[in-house]
Amino acid sequence: MVRIYYSTVYGSTREYAEELASLLDDTAQPIPSTSPSIDGPVVVLSPIHGPSHAGAKFVKSLPADVPVALVTVCMSTAAPETDPAAGLLGKRADSVTRFYLPGRMNYSGLSLKHKMVMRGLVTALKAKGNLSASEQDTVDMYGKDTDWVAFAALDPVVAWVRRQADA
Repeated sequence: MVRIYYSTVYGSTREYAEELASLLDDTAQPIPSTSPSIDGPVVVLSPIHGPSHAGAKFVKSLPADVPVALVTVCMSTAAPETDPAAGLLGKRADSVTRFYLPGRMNYSGLSLKHKMVMRGLVTALKAKGNLSASEQDTVDMYGKDTDWVAFAALDPVVAWVRRQADA
């Protein structure tokens, strides 16, 4: 049996977690405030917001001998070129399987603070030039409600869970 945990800000990560749980005939639950006792593989789904990644923080609290997959939901259809979750996992990076999924950004529902952060990010990216695919997605979707949630992107995560069950 796999444990599926998630953190969400705007809902797309929760939707992925619930779909994954449905595909695996399991349940998904929010990341708990304290590390639970774990007796099998764990999948943690979480968005990344700059240096903030609730999933990476939770994964670092889990026992080192537990098989873990960290699924990061991004603001792009392209996986980040730099694997940002690896850096946030620190020493745990080598023992955690990482996946990246496209998410949703609803500018119409953002707080003023988040809108200002995004404005600064997009301004910096435009000034940089020569953008990667994920950076270009961030610029292109700026100011627009964008939904790139694709449940088919969960297929590699489901395969990982099934390999853990067969091990």
